[in-house]
Amino acid sequence: VRLSKEGERAEAGIAGFFLAYFLFFLLYMVVAIYGQQVLNGVLEEKASRVVEVIVAAVRPFDLMLGKLAGIGLVGLTQLGIWLATMAALTAPGVITAMAWLPGGKLPEISLAVFGHFLVLFLLGYFFFATLYAAIGAATNNIQEAQQFAGVVVIFLIAPVLLMVPVINDPDSTLAVVLSLVPPFTPLLMMLRIAVKMPPAWQIALGYLLTSAFIVVLVWVCARVYRVGILMYGKKPTFQELWRWVRHA
Repeated sequence: VRLSKEGERAEAGIAGFFLAYFLFFLLYMVVAIYGQQVLNGVLEEKASRVVEVIVAAVRPFDLMLGKLAGIGLVGLTQLGIWLATMAALTAPGVITAMAWLPGGKLPEISLAVFGHFLVLFLLGYFFFATLYAAIGAATNNIQEAQQFAGVVVIFLIAPVLLMVPVINDPDSTLAVVLSLVPPFTPLLMMLRIAVKMPPAWQIALGYLLTSAFIVVLVWVCARVYRVGILMYGKKPTFQELWRWVRHA
């Protein structure tokens, strides 16, 4: 039963909430997977000393952006295939094996939801992948990287913990404010869109704030990447990372 200002209204089963959970965790999964791929790629290049040859011809900033763009396009390609399959399965008249759902079919997904999903994937990917690239450049192996990555994982876990109150009341003050906080916007805004489309100004503001935050983050992480990619040996402290950002 959905509660609104107009009163109680019975939902047609769990199809709508199934869609919200599915899109939320799909976005969570692909952002985490491709962010981790960036981390592994940077560590591999650094360990093999290949990066020393590459930076002789390419600026470290261009190298980082190229890595982010390349892996991001791989992610978009895979998501495109998945979303096309979902569109085909949810087309009217298509019989699926999901007989336990209301009407025996998957819930229909609008083009607007598809579009927002792709945009939010890009925002989430660039946020987490940029941080992972800086971590990979600043560390020497996967064990050291995982210690720093624990801070980044907080931004992935927090939306999962907030999922239930947001999905129960997507228009609440808590849901609106948290979906506009840049680190949480990709996941929580996707959850709100899947449950109930928010006002256009909230979506636009979330996109604007997150995009601006990512621009600043890329600038900061690029300075860490520039120094760290050629540093070997001792794991840097947070104070040393801050010094790299200030003086790189």
